[in-house]
Parts: sequence; structure tokens; C-alpha cells
Amino acid sequence: MMKGKAVQLVLNEVESGHGDVIERLMLEADHLICMVAFAKKSAYKLIKDLLTDALKKGLTAKMAIGLDFHITEPSVLAELLKLTRKYELELYLSNSDSAFHPKIYAFQRGSEYSVLVGSANLTHGGFYGNYEASTLIADQDGEMTKSIRQHFDEMVADNELIPATKKRIDEYSAEFVIHDGYRRVAKRRAQNLAQAPQDLALLRHILELMKQDRTDQCFESQQLLRDRNRKDARRMLRNPVQFRGLDRRAFQTQYESLIALFHSGGLHRHKNRISDASGRFVAAVDDIIAHPELPAEDAFELLRDHFRLITGAGINLLTEILHALDNKRFPVMNQNAIFGMRMAGILDYPLQPFKTNVNGLTYARYCQHAGHVRDALALANFTELDALFNYLYWRDLPEESNDD
Repeated sequence: MMKGKAVQLVLNEVESGHGDVIERLMLEADHLICMVAFAKKSAYKLIKDLLTDALKKGLTAKMAIGLDFHITEPSVLAELLKLTRKYELELYLSNSDSAFHPKIYAFQRGSEYSVLVGSANLTHGGFYGNYEASTLIADQDGEMTKSIRQHFDEMVADNELIPATKKRIDEYSAEFVIHDGYRRVAKRRAQNLAQAPQDLALLRHILELMKQDRTDQCFESQQLLRDRNRKDARRMLRNPVQFRGLDRRAFQTQYESLIALFHSGGLHRHKNRISDASGRFVAAVDDIIAHPELPAEDAFELLRDHFRLITGAGINLLTEILHALDNKRFPVMNQNAIFGMRMAGILDYPLQPFKTNVNGLTYARYCQHAGHVRDALALANFTELDALFNYLYWRDLPEESNDD
């Protein structure tokens, strides 16, 4: 199938792109495995006839498409679902708490195998327009293809991928319309930030939508959950004997219970590193508990001094601890919250806050700005503001929205 070198670099260039490689290999293939984060009609229309003809001629195919960030267009899923009813095509949709983000195209013709793996989604940008880079591999013994097939099957068995159904696609389509509208509003809002700083119209609109929401993400449900979680986290932190003197495994169990009460994403990723520094973590908690009246700048610096020596203990964890102890004075500072502040026209803070780019003075100023937004929206505390920011972030995230 693959001609020339055993491994080739594939780029989107002036006269050719990923789409050309995929179309050529599909023409020759007996079997296709495709796993992509996003699929759009801008690319699907380029391969629709080719794919349909190949299926008519006996091509078998398994496709898994991500629904994260609501970038995949429902019309593509609906058309692929129709093909599953006529031909040997299996269609699966992502169903994981973690983002489904692979870009893999594996082709087989008899005993010949080719694998394209890299950055190209099933979008026009991925096929031709974007700066993409992938590796095209002549999988001579088929072992890589076998691994891809096994990984695919394991994700299905673990319910990380689920078979596509009309019901699920219809549900996703309803979600997509809302998110697409939010993205358009956010794009216009971003274009006007310089002319209309600290305009809270968008946040007020999202807050109203959140209050009208009928899911467990609605404002009332989130406040009940977050208030309960914060109080439980506060009790754990104020009783550090629960962490002190434990072996590594016991500490990690307690630490996992604590971060399960927080609402910043990704905290679990560094649990092993923090468990390796359990003594330092306990010392940090002991120190902040012993100084409950510190102003925001000093409280932040106290914890940051301890956290400098704890790999993986970042600004999100630091401010979650402060917020759990006093949600009237200390807001959570993470990517979600800073995105929300930007939607209010407040651009002073790095989108990815680290211990190296945020200090106590920065956090104190952030507290003031967050307090202004909280009060202007008539929210009771920073817990309510954080819930709004999370709702906005996950339902309006423009990540990779230009991949068309």
C-alpha cells in the first residue's frame, strides 16, 4: 500500500496534504480503522463518495469520533450512521471523562498495512488547511495495526467508546447547537474586549442560562453540591491529623478523598508526586491553618513557599485549599476561572497560572477583580462564582474551534 520509505513525514503543503494520503490509501484498502477527536462536514464531503464506493466494494471499517468540546458536527455523525445500516461500518462515539484526542488512520489491504498517526483530524483544516504533521508508517508485520485494533476494542469494552445511535446523536446535536451559539457569542465578545473592558453582559447571560438549566449542572444543584463539598474539604483540612503520620498508600487514599471534593480539573494527575512529599503537604496545611487571618497576598505566599518543594502542587491546588478554608475571601484560580475573567474583559492573568508566573501580589489583585465580578453578579461567595466559571468554560470552550 505504502510506497517508498518505511516511515514518511506527512505535512499539509501547497500541492498535497493529509487528505490526499488518506484518499489514496482508502482507495486501496480492504479494512480501515479511524480514530479522531473531531469530524466536520468540510472534510467528510471530500471523502464521502470515496468511502461509500469503497464500502459498496467490500471495505470494512471501524470509526471512533470524539464529542469533546462540541467541535464534531452532528450532520457528519448522522450520515455515517446511515452508512452503518447498509455496509460493514461500525461507528463509535467518545464516552469518557477524559478528552478523546487521537488522530489515527490504519489501512489494511490483504497482508499489507499502513498507519497514519499524528495531528490531523477529519476536518478540512486537518486534511489541508492547518499546519499539521503526521507519520505514515509501513506496518510491515501488522503489529502496530494489531495494537491499534486492540486499543480500540479495549476502549469499547471499558465503555470509553460507545456504539453510535440515533438517540445519542440527537442528544449531542441539541448540545452542539447551544455550544456553537456560545462560541459565536464568545468570539464576538473577544473581538470587542479592547473596546468594552469589564462588560459583564455575557456572564449575566450565562448565569441566567445556568439558572434555567434542567440538568445537574444547573445553578441550584451546583451550589448544593459545592457547598457540601467545600465544607467537607474544610473539615478535612482543619483536622490535619487525618494526613499526619500515614504511610504513602494511606496518605494517598486520604489525599484522593480531599481532591475529590475540589472542582479544579487534573488534580489527580499529580497525586503520586504529592504522596511522595506528604510531609511537606502536611506542613503546608498546618501552617495555613495556624494563620487564618492572613491577607490574600500573605496567605498565598505562605502556601507557595511550601509548594515550591512539592512537584505537582500547582496554583489550582493551592487556591482550592484557600477557597475551602474561606470562600468569602479566597477565589479559586485556575484556567477555567481565568477564562471566565477574560469573558468579563479582565485580561491581567495568564491563562495557565503556575507557581512561576503568579505570586502573592498577583493573587491579591485577582481576588479584588473576582470580588468585583462576584458582587456585580449578585453572587453570595466565590463558590458560586467558580461554579459559573466552570459552567461557562465547559459549555463554551473555543479550544480547536478553528480546526475546520
